[in-house]
Amino acid sequence: MGYLARLLEAKKRAVEALSDVVGEKGVSRARLDHHSKRRPRPCGITIHTGRGCTNSCLYCYAIDMGFPSVDEPYPLSPEELVLALALNPYVVPERTFAAFGSVVEPFLPRTAAYTARCIRLVREHLKLPCQVSTKMVLSDELLDEVSRADPKLSLLVTVVTIARASILEPRAPPPEARLESARRALSKGVAPSLFLRPLIPSVVEYEARAILELASGFGINSVVAGSLRITKGILDRLARAGIEISKIVSRAPRIPRGGRDQVAIRCSDLKSMVRRIAVEKGFLFFDSACQANVWSHGQYCAACRFGPCGDRRREPKITESDVNEFLEMIGSRARCETIDYSRLVVRGRVSSYAVEVLRQASRRRVEVVK
Repeated sequence: MGYLARLLEAKKRAVEALSDVVGEKGVSRARLDHHSKRRPRPCGITIHTGRGCTNSCLYCYAIDMGFPSVDEPYPLSPEELVLALALNPYVVPERTFAAFGSVVEPFLPRTAAYTARCIRLVREHLKLPCQVSTKMVLSDELLDEVSRADPKLSLLVTVVTIARASILEPRAPPPEARLESARRALSKGVAPSLFLRPLIPSVVEYEARAILELASGFGINSVVAGSLRITKGILDRLARAGIEISKIVSRAPRIPRGGRDQVAIRCSDLKSMVRRIAVEKGFLFFDSACQANVWSHGQYCAACRFGPCGDRRREPKITESDVNEFLEMIGSRARCETIDYSRLVVRGRVSSYAVEVLRQASRRRVEVVK
């Protein structure tokens, strides 16, 4: 049995084991859930462990997407949620990155235990490299639990402002408390990174150096920087808070139409500024969240334009015969032409499903030649 066939067999075993736990009704709930259908984003499969968020950050698009301001666990049981992930055709055991907290805070008082159990089950059944982004202060008990679940967990601690934190993040813990929590995580073997996302024009230019210096004082030596996505609601909230939104709007390719419409603004110069300061201060700089996940787990990835990332010695050992075996399994006549450290080339007609699975399993860019 080849590399890809082995991964798919592990996925089948995970589905069977979790189905036995949740029963027929639980299987039905898992099949209907969006976690069983969505394609992974570049940072991995995003996992929502809560229904909403109470931090009320003014720059957050969760409000505009319809997420309520509540602290409630996701309506599926942790076992059902992880079964939904196992049923997702695009999720590949051991290879797909698992991203917790990409939309709503995963460690609110009523969701923290739920999230920790989900991490444990994801590692137990699918062995996905896990990453969590948070603004919360994590107790020693919670840190012990998540570090046991995934000893190489990538923990992203969000700090985007110090001076305006009480205005922009009115219900979140103070930045210093978050970083103290990160320091305690570090003492337990968890790898925390500063998460400087979103980069808010008219804020980050004045605060980047102070944020990095503060994080360094708590023992953090790596940083992820990411751009701001705006909605009409975000612009309105920031304007009311006294943020100079003309500097934000000038970077947008267009104005959001309203409602849930999101627009990513141009931040390459701001990211370069953060990179320069970070490197000057001895930080590892990551262009994307998944780079931090690769680094934390000691893995390798060359699947996107930011790669190759990580340890070349840990690249997935996939062969042309492995790829051809997988293509035959799904009824495709396409064949693998070549594989190198960053590319996998397939000749022939191949489905988007196959391309996505090959990209994740091989951690390489997939090129299809007709």
